[in-house]
Amino acid sequence: MIVIPAIDLRGGRAVRLRRGDPSDETAYADRPVEVAERFQEEGARRLHVIDLDAALGEGDNRQAIRDICRAVVVPVQVGGGIRSLEAAGAVLVDGAARAILGTAAAADVTFVGRAVEEFAERVVVALDVRGGHLMIDGWREEGPELEPALSGLNDAGAPRYLVTAIARDGTLEGPDLTLYKHVLKLTDRPVIASGGVRNADDVWALREVGCEATVAGKALYEKTLKLSQVTRG
Repeated sequence: MIVIPAIDLRGGRAVRLRRGDPSDETAYADRPVEVAERFQEEGARRLHVIDLDAALGEGDNRQAIRDICRAVVVPVQVGGGIRSLEAAGAVLVDGAARAILGTAAAADVTFVGRAVEEFAERVVVALDVRGGHLMIDGWREEGPELEPALSGLNDAGAPRYLVTAIARDGTLEGPDLTLYKHVLKLTDRPVIASGGVRNADDVWALREVGCEATVAGKALYEKTLKLSQVTRG
């Protein structure tokens, strides 16, 4: 079980949003590179970097992402506003190990098929779930229902999913285990869980239901979870 620290970028800073709400932001660091380096020193085996400005259509943090990828040796998966093959290729050229596809993947499964043909296992498909639907456009609009969308993405060859329980994201209320159990029944692809993790017990619970990894953000920043607690197994 791998815990992947999250670094969400907005205006050049490392921040966390509560339930994806841009008006409910907590800023944690003005120098995201230092955050990335600290997570690596603490034992992170992968980093999760999201460009919130790009996701929200308010600019981008591409230089900060480049700087993070150059500063660490662990793989970095990058998402936020990646809605074309060119955008996916660009983040990979910038040093990312994986490109996370969200809105475009939910809207068009053929896009996922083309991305997999081009980039193979370096693609992660984000399933951002609220009320049984995928949310798109920076989680501001309701997209397709989860089950039929997931079936189509399986058929398109999606190699791995990042499943976020939006209602739990940034809350420290614990993960939505029911959601992950449901998703894992609908696919044989690896699933990375995101949203609500608060402590080591939550990490082990996600491993128990079958998740490959979990993204942790606020728990690490608020120190309710330490990487040293979950680097075994």
